[in-house]
Amino acid sequence: MNGVAEPISPGQYLWLVAISVVAGGIYLWPQYLVLHMRTNGIYALLTTTAIAAGITALEVATALNVRETTFFGVLKKAVPLLGVGFVFPITALSCVLTDGVILALYGHMMQNFFYPLTPILAIEILIIAIAWWLAIRTLSALARSVQFWFPIILLLLVLITALSLPHVSFLSALLPSSHFYIAPWLVGVASTWFLYANGSVVVTLTPHVRWKRPRDAYLVAIAAILGQGAVLLLFYVMGMSTLGPDGVSHLYWPLVYTFSLVSVRTFFFKGIGAFVIMIWTSSIVLYLAVHLFCFTWNITSEFRAPKNWLRWGIAALLAGLFLGITIVMPSVVDLRAVLFHWVTPATLLWTLVAVPIVWLLSVRVVRRHRTDDLS
Repeated sequence: MNGVAEPISPGQYLWLVAISVVAGGIYLWPQYLVLHMRTNGIYALLTTTAIAAGITALEVATALNVRETTFFGVLKKAVPLLGVGFVFPITALSCVLTDGVILALYGHMMQNFFYPLTPILAIEILIIAIAWWLAIRTLSALARSVQFWFPIILLLLVLITALSLPHVSFLSALLPSSHFYIAPWLVGVASTWFLYANGSVVVTLTPHVRWKRPRDAYLVAIAAILGQGAVLLLFYVMGMSTLGPDGVSHLYWPLVYTFSLVSVRTFFFKGIGAFVIMIWTSSIVLYLAVHLFCFTWNITSEFRAPKNWLRWGIAALLAGLFLGITIVMPSVVDLRAVLFHWVTPATLLWTLVAVPIVWLLSVRVVRRHRTDDLS
């Protein structure tokens, strides 16, 4: 895609991969995990982060092996028939469902705590409109936006975390229990995966970076995943130490209450409240923008000399699907049930099956290229 697929730097790639995970659903963390695992939630977090790092390494390897410009192109070459007709549609569906539910729940959270008189759909339309505007720009323009805003978001996060330290009162909740059970651990791992599911982002972006050495791609991508894992760990520690396991497990949005301890009376209207709104809204906007860009790019790359209106239209269609989930499922209870009971476990299972298989088939592509070169 001329003018769209401009090369980006390794640093920009790191920020893009980082914002494509965790950032969208961080406001839901870690209620469902603590509900099932109590003080042993740390085990599920570490396991899921390790799985995400391993999956990311395989995705980078796949992109480097096949060397196509998009995830769709990689599938066409590595898995010619099933890749286009099966792998890509299921991956896209899981991403649309995950992102749509995350956006819907975010709208409910914003209405409940910040804008009670504003319709949820109005909040979501504003968010998705900004994400759409970022997604229809070039890769380098999107990368610069993420590279500028995401570090600011992280700095504000550190500031707010520091301000909440005087309210720590449940340090013992950070110690895992001596009793460990497999079933809750599996539920905890599965329920956390939605934070790491980023669809086609890694495979799509990896070929468009000026890598000095192939191993740099692995190091940068895994660093992005581990960095976001550290953010999850920070929020887990902050929530558990300020609210305790009982408080975290019984609140849909525990981090809102954690941050509210900084200033109970003025939290939502002055100072810290503005920071929180900025952090969460900016995070989900950038998260959705990166996902929209990558899937739009994958689809429009199959058309010869695609026009701008085609990119705009496909991005708008995907954005409309995100908003449609709010209309179809207006209940928070239903949205959470769909996310934690169905979409997240299914996405994890699909990822654990599809990514290794596509990687193995990409190795075959490398061998075929070597054979062709020798002949």
